[in-house]
Amino acid sequence: MIIGANVYLEKLKQNPQFYKNTYTCLEIQDFILPTNLDENHENIIKQYKAILHDYKGIITLHGPYIDLKPSSFDSMIQQSTKRRFLQALNIAIKLGAKFMVVHSDYTTTGYYKGYNCFFEKQWICFWNDMIRSFEEAGITVVIENVHDPNPSQIQNIISKVNSKFLSPCLDTGHAHALGKSDVVNWLNSYNDKLKYLHIHDNNGLADQHLALSKGNINFANFFTTLKQLKFDGILIFEDLEGLESAKENLAQLKNYI
Repeated sequence: MIIGANVYLEKLKQNPQFYKNTYTCLEIQDFILPTNLDENHENIIKQYKAILHDYKGIITLHGPYIDLKPSSFDSMIQQSTKRRFLQALNIAIKLGAKFMVVHSDYTTTGYYKGYNCFFEKQWICFWNDMIRSFEEAGITVVIENVHDPNPSQIQNIISKVNSKFLSPCLDTGHAHALGKSDVVNWLNSYNDKLKYLHIHDNNGLADQHLALSKGNINFANFFTTLKQLKFDGILIFEDLEGLESAKENLAQLKNYI
């Protein structure tokens, strides 16, 4: 198992040696913001390269998601989404990233009969058109659950696109608070297809991005199942606090693995 953490430039600058020496994977999240894609990307890339020039671990990138919608019925919105993803892909290439995380835009508001089929169809068409660019770059796209109530839609999309460069990302906090579902069920459903995890805790009511044991996700069962499945992919701690929270996560992890 590869242990990593989410970083953004200001967070990394607080203690670069801690992050570089502690984690074998760093997920860069600055390019979630559209302003960083448009105005600041070269400067941000330059700073990351300077800080991480001696880093031997894996670099990954969280792609943009604000106002983006791969499942949109509107072709212009889909084109904007593709443009943003390609911008992020080009940045991922420059940073030497191996994975790019994208959000599912599945929604439970405005749900209507036939929505699941429509959602899957739109995503399959979207990624059939997009995945070649990622294949050529050697960068794997991982689809992160957000409001998805179960893994079935993401599984079907990945199966139909049928590329080794498209995989799932299980986000424990989202599954628990937003999907209102058992994280262990997600693990068992994804099984050996799962190569990427976002780990954070919450109270089941809001997406709080807490450190392990600060919410009520049953991580004992989660990590027991993870061992049984012989998970050997990337685990990213995605809490929103600073250094002390990072250290707390690492201490808690020792209780489980």
